[in-house]
Amino acid sequence: MKKVKFFFVLFLGVQSFLWSNPIDGTPVIRFSELVFDNFNKWTMELYSPYQFDQYIIDSVILKTSSKVAKVLSTSYGSNVLTLITQDSLSIPISFNVDGDSIVIVTYSTLNNITSRREDCIMYGNYPYAKVGKPSVDFPSICRLFSEFNRNSWEIDCLAKYPSLGLINSFDSLSTIMQGHIYDMNNMPVAQSQIVNTIPCYFELETPLTIDVPGIYSTHIFRHFDKEIKKYLFVKSDDYEAFTTITAIEQFELNNIHHDTLVNQDIHLKTNEFIISSIEDTEPLRSEEFTLINYPNPFNLSTNFFVKVPERMKEKTGVINIYNSNGELIRAIQFDNSSTVSWDGEDGVGNVMPSGIYLYQLDIDKQMMKSGSMILLK
Repeated sequence: MKKVKFFFVLFLGVQSFLWSNPIDGTPVIRFSELVFDNFNKWTMELYSPYQFDQYIIDSVILKTSSKVAKVLSTSYGSNVLTLITQDSLSIPISFNVDGDSIVIVTYSTLNNITSRREDCIMYGNYPYAKVGKPSVDFPSICRLFSEFNRNSWEIDCLAKYPSLGLINSFDSLSTIMQGHIYDMNNMPVAQSQIVNTIPCYFELETPLTIDVPGIYSTHIFRHFDKEIKKYLFVKSDDYEAFTTITAIEQFELNNIHHDTLVNQDIHLKTNEFIISSIEDTEPLRSEEFTLINYPNPFNLSTNFFVKVPERMKEKTGVINIYNSNGELIRAIQFDNSSTVSWDGEDGVGNVMPSGIYLYQLDIDKQMMKSGSMILLK
């Protein structure tokens, strides 16, 4: 099973988040749609998703794998769609219909300080492309921006009908996939069985909703003529940056059309994210646990007082300590209710520098409590 985890969104999610959602208000012109005609001439739709009245956009640059050009003067505002062609550039650029990388660079100024933001679309046979090349039947590459609870994401897909000048919509670009989810014992997973302690939910390309009989439903899109699915994502409602990937028995999707229904059962290769026994049916609650860090700030060492509920006494407990970059510095195991100490060193004895450190209480691989502490030298 492959896992990728990101914790502590307030500290760690900010840098990458700025590129996709500039919470500081810095302008970023986003890719929205690319359409080729029968002669491989292109039209691109750009999207200005955020309000940035205080900034002055100095220029927008278009970069491909072989050329660079400036987008000629145009106006950008909040939630504005802008269409450009070769004639909109300082020099004409031809996109390779078989595959290319297109980077959109936005330069802006506020109080004589220049900022730079980028957005990118990679398609076709270009390395690491997430969407295939356009064709006669699917001449458009579209990008969808969406949110579920507090998580946001973008999806690049192929579209049969271009929608230049209109906001891209799920209904016109996606189809419904449905079926049952089975655990590793081949038992159906119902809505009430999904682990809800964080709480978390399954996602393929978009979140899976599961009704009472245990039938899931999700939106899927045409990215390539054929693609293999090997993983489900597990995401949290409470932490925007929490993502885990859990393995499933792989299946193949072919020739997705937005007006069809795809029936596909999903078989999990682990039961980690579902409730599989009666004794586990009562979800863990963070208020059942006590985690006190003292002293804080500290100089040489600091203590953690830990208290867990009686029913969890036999479970594995660990306090994970991370630096401000999200790197795991130390993992301290403990038994039952106890006091444990951290001496300010990592797992191989290196003394850590002054700074903010994050700690997290995990019980049976589930995060129950977290906080921050300051090491002062």
